[in-house]
Amino acid sequence: MDTYPALKTAIPLDDFYLMLDFGNGEKRIYDFKPNLTHKFYQTLSDTRLFNTVSVNDGEIEWATGQDFCPNTLYEQSKPV
Repeated sequence: MDTYPALKTAIPLDDFYLMLDFGNGEKRIYDFKPNLTHKFYQTLSDTRLFNTVSVNDGEIEWATGQDFCPNTLYEQSKPV
């Protein structure tokens, strides 16, 4: 089983990107746009809602109730 570093912060950027800061000191960028086509995440295509992202116990979540797997964020993001 892979062990991933804990997610500390997630900052929304332009064009539905997220700047992620992990507990091991890594900063990574994740493009959330492809997820907006899924019905569960469609409401986040409103940038006001997307920008409500926060980290709670190592996972990202939005004010709308959606969340997203931190392991996927790490695996599919690009180092800064």
